[in-house]
Amino acid sequence: MNKIHPVIVLCMRVVLGIVFLVASYQKILDPQQFAREISNYHFIPLGLENVVAIILPWIEVFIGLGLILGIMIDGSSLISGVLLIMFNLLVIQAMIRGFNIECGCGLKEGQMVGWQKLMENMTLLITSYIIFNQKNRSFQLSPKTSLSE
Repeated sequence: MNKIHPVIVLCMRVVLGIVFLVASYQKILDPQQFAREISNYHFIPLGLENVVAIILPWIEVFIGLGLILGIMIDGSSLISGVLLIMFNLLVIQAMIRGFNIECGCGLKEGQMVGWQKLMENMTLLITSYIIFNQKNRSFQLSPKTSLSE
């Protein structure tokens, strides 16, 4: 993982950060619509989709800003990875159950759950993994330091 040039990792951080910021935008503007999209998955207990629809977009904003600005990159990339794994699990369970629903990701209007969405999320997950595992802490405002140093 140390062989990737720091500028390339910076570009990956910016792209992943922009993806999370763009994904959060419409969700913040219309949390009611996002709550309906969440409920279409029939996975979250009734009533909790409203809480998720309000909180999740702001988490995405903080992830995006952290990655772009270089603040707490390890935390931002770790949380983004966890969210991407959860998104993939939701898409997989919707596909298995035969749901023909919009993904609710906020990136493309009308994008349906399916293999294309899984591949997009896997690409973003790999990007998040690469960012998290970088040893070179260039271009960060608050890099993680070892306690033993």
